[in-house]
Formats: sequence, structure tokens, C-alpha cells
Amino acid sequence: MKLLLSFLFALLMLTGALKAEARNLTPVEGLEALRRSFGTMQDFTADLTQEKQLSIMKKKLVMQGQIRFKKPDRFYMELVPPYSSKVLLKDTVLLQRLGNQGELQRIVLPPEQGLSRWFATLAKQITAVPEGMEVRAEQTGSQTSVTIRPAKGGQLKELTVVLHDDGTVRKLVLEERAGDKTVMTFRKTRKNVGLSDADFRLE
Repeated sequence: MKLLLSFLFALLMLTGALKAEARNLTPVEGLEALRRSFGTMQDFTADLTQEKQLSIMKKKLVMQGQIRFKKPDRFYMELVPPYSSKVLLKDTVLLQRLGNQGELQRIVLPPEQGLSRWFATLAKQITAVPEGMEVRAEQTGSQTSVTIRPAKGGQLKELTVVLHDDGTVRKLVLEERAGDKTVMTFRKTRKNVGLSDADFRLE
């Protein structure tokens, strides 16, 4: 019995020693990881689980749905009941409809937070952090996490992107200045499937 306990203790210690430790990256290394991830990607689709914590509620809302993305400036998300909604982002213009017959809402983001601006920044090798932007990054095992604080202004306070070492986006975390937080976890990601503008409509 003592021999078995000694073996299990040693195994436990070894397992703990083998756990991947986080390694801090420089802001430029973090942005370069993002650039490489999106460098060969023209579009992607994925199933997602979205967890939304509203500042005015204690209960966390958990939703299921799908997303689509297409360079340089298209993003679409559709959530299924009981929290059905559709969101379409065309560069700086955000359109949202709650439910199937809900009123269409329109929000215009600041130019520096538009998709085309982000991907123009990531289109060439990054040697310095863009003015007004704060970046933190770390690598843990096969994953890299990059957190970006855009220039002041607009609703977005902080954006975190979690990447697998093959360049696949695993998770997005968005924190808004009003206190709301959204976590999107992606599954069954398919890259470069040939999405067209017809795939980015609010019907």
C-alpha cells in the first residue's frame, strides 16, 4: 500500500511539473501572432457558444449559434432560440435584430475600431504597437492569448483573442466600457470555404 501511495504521489508531482507554464510575449510578438493567424485566412465559419454577462444582471446568459467572417470587413453571427438574434458588422456599421421580427438596430463604431482598420494593421509585418493601443500577450502550451485595449472612445474597452498554434481562433472575449462581458468559444471551425457577400445578410 505504501509503495502504491508513493507511486501515485510521484505521478502527481510529475504531472504538475509537466503542466505548461504561461510565457509572457512582447506586445509586438502578440500582434505578430495575430497577423500570422489571419495572414492565410480569407474567411471562416464556426459553431459557437456565447456567454454574456450583463452589468445589470447576476445571471450569465449562455447561447448557441454560428458565426461567419470574411476579409476585409464582414462579420455575421446568428444565435438560436431561446436567445435568437442576428448581428452583422460591415466595417464600422453594426446591425442587430433580436428575434425573427424584431426591430433592426444600427450602431456606428469609431473609424479606428472598424474591421478594415484592424486588418489593414495586420496586413503587414508589425514592428511597433499602433499609437493609442495597449497590448498584452502570453503563450501557454499550444495556445497564444492576445489582449488589446483600443484607443479611448467607443463601446469596446478590451478585446482578447485566443489562438491555437495552427492559427485557428479558439475564443474571443469582449469587455465593454459599460461593464458587459461576452465570451465566444468556437468549435468546428472551417477556414477558406469561399464565403460571398450573400452569406452576410440580415434577412
